[in-house]
Amino acid sequence: MVVSDEVKSAITTIVKERFSDAKITSVTVAAGEASDGDPILNVYVVFEPEKGKETLDGAKMSGLPRRIMGKLSELDMDVFPLVSFVSSKDAKKLKLEAA
Repeated sequence: MVVSDEVKSAITTIVKERFSDAKITSVTVAAGEASDGDPILNVYVVFEPEKGKETLDGAKMSGLPRRIMGKLSELDMDVFPLVSFVSSKDAKKLKLEAA
């Protein structure tokens, strides 16, 4: 499955709106496959941690997949988003964003 630019853009918009008070450095969306063969979307949210905080707001993080699923439903896509939150430091190690 190829992820369209429309889907990538919609997910990026949702993430940036949801975390408007945080520094989101990138959002990567890639097609994947679950262990049972069902299609999934791997969504990597790369953020710059604030001084004194290691991560983003937990309540906002836990609600993000539901918001993404709602948008995917509007786009007539039957796929589950698997969302990962990665600090910018770790993203460089994982090669999720350009150094």
